Amino acid sequence: MPKSIPVTLIALALASTLGACAWLPPTDSDNVADSQTTADTVYVDYWQTRAPSDYRQRVAGATNPQAVTPSPDVVVARKSASPAKTENKSNSRIVALIPVRGGPTLPSTGAETGGKISTVAAAATNRSTPPTQARRTAASGQPKSKRKSSPLANKDLWGRMRGRLALVDVEHPRITERIDYLKRNPGYLNLFVQRAQPYLYYIVEHIDRSRLPMDLALVPMVESAFEPTAVSPKDAAGLWQIIPTTGQEWGLPLTEGYDGRFDIHTSTDVALRYLRYLNKLFDGDWLLALAAYNAGPRAVREAIAAHAATPPPTITVETHPAVVRALVLADPARLAAAFEPAPQSLFWSLKLPKETQDYVPRIVALARIIADPDAQGLRLHAIANQPYLYRVDLTPETKVFDSVTAAGIPIEDFLRFNPGFKPGVEPPAQAYKLLLPREQAQSLAANAPGARLLAPSRHTVQKGETLDTIAKRHGVPSQQLAQWNGLDSKGRLKTGQQLIVYPSS
Repeated sequence: MPKSIPVTLIALALASTLGACAWLPPTDSDNVADSQTTADTVYVDYWQTRAPSDYRQRVAGATNPQAVTPSPDVVVARKSASPAKTENKSNSRIVALIPVRGGPTLPSTGAETGGKISTVAAAATNRSTPPTQARRTAASGQPKSKRKSSPLANKDLWGRMRGRLALVDVEHPRITERIDYLKRNPGYLNLFVQRAQPYLYYIVEHIDRSRLPMDLALVPMVESAFEPTAVSPKDAAGLWQIIPTTGQEWGLPLTEGYDGRFDIHTSTDVALRYLRYLNKLFDGDWLLALAAYNAGPRAVREAIAAHAATPPPTITVETHPAVVRALVLADPARLAAAFEPAPQSLFWSLKLPKETQDYVPRIVALARIIADPDAQGLRLHAIANQPYLYRVDLTPETKVFDSVTAAGIPIEDFLRFNPGFKPGVEPPAQAYKLLLPREQAQSLAANAPGARLLAPSRHTVQKGETLDTIAKRHGVPSQQLAQWNGLDSKGRLKTGQQLIVYPSS
């Protein structure tokens, strides 16, 4: 029998012991203990919201976001004013019975009377377990499937997203809890999908062009329940719930007549650039990037530092030949699988605010549902893979509200899809990118001087055409044209094949 126990077995002992505890039902005291903020703050849990519009700060309403009163249908969690006291358990002993590697050969009866072998290992070695290829793929945000497909190939927007989801292989009891919650309350999922319909295609287009994982399109579903005018008590605003400081740092204008955080196009662009930055900041780990989007990168870095500085528990691993024999006879397959435990992302080990601990599993749960709703026992209402909103670019000299009125567009309709503007207040003179349904967008482009309608178009390949010739005709890079359509830059085109082409801007 070897004198030392493999590090992977020690990892299994710790994971098995703690994993059993993770399935215990939460209690009120658990929620208080999980609170890590130092200020007496309140957050709105949109996941529990039957009517997210109850949290909408209407344009004509109060300007103080703290005055927004939640409805009885929404869970509001109040964070503790001081961090919960935790008991130092650095000297605790975790005792586990672990089979040793050595095949089916069992010791003789004489050896069994010898009884017990004990070994102690540091948990710091356990933390350095390298991730498996599946976890590395999920952390980097690359889609599981390498097969490329054209955005035009799917008539359903969910089908288009499925090929680019990066987090569907991530598993954890907290994710399962969120999926089970939606199974018991399918009305919430239906509400999110209904609210997403006008905006989801536009967001998916942005993500597609940015070559980011489609899981990010679900962030507004958790952040604001796709309510474009939602405002939190922390003054986070819009679909992406961007706080003023982050918005200003990333170039969102916040003026008396215009708040870029409510602008669907501009806020989406900023949110995706910010998420890409966070992903790079945390070495390609999308779970940590999403946690930082919710709690702030500083909070995640501090949680990582605190985790690294926590004294590891002393683990005593004990084996007995009789136990090994019983395990082999009871379940040989389970014993063999025990030597290859699947490591978890660092996110699951960090002490983050309760809001963030719930936030990331909700996004992953939605990704799992979209990837295979039938397997989860849920049904997704179809969303057509075609645009609902079209972009109109205005020059800085254009008077926004005068142009909207001249185009015959009701102000209420305009503000529904462009909530960054405030009625009756002329916004600062600058170039704006407005979003409207097709007919209204065409009318505005025809009536506003210098306006330009930007919308993706479809090009039907003619005999003899190549990617280079088509790209040159539309004024876009050929490599970009290939990426938009999931093609090899050197691949041949077929006559009659349809390609999607985005405006050169």
